[in-house]
Amino acid sequence: MSPYQNHATMQGHITHWQASDLTQAVYCKEHGIKPHIFSYYKKKFSSDSAVAKHSSQLVPVKLLADDASLSANRPSDPGVLRLTHANGL
Repeated sequence: MSPYQNHATMQGHITHWQASDLTQAVYCKEHGIKPHIFSYYKKKFSSDSAVAKHSSQLVPVKLLADDASLSANRPSDPGVLRLTHANGL
């Protein structure tokens, strides 16, 4: 396999390998792919899809009722919502 193979070609190989009953080593040997290159792209594509899945999800937010301890931090405009992250942001 040429070191200049594009991502789409490797994505196709990953898909075909998953559909086959072959081990990764046998698939690579049959298609002339270096196993470490195959493993690199397999990991890259799986982490890319994991990031895409998590980055597009909405996170539920629970709004608290009026609390005396929150009064000091309440903005003067009632239409403003202040959100504080666990790390202080």
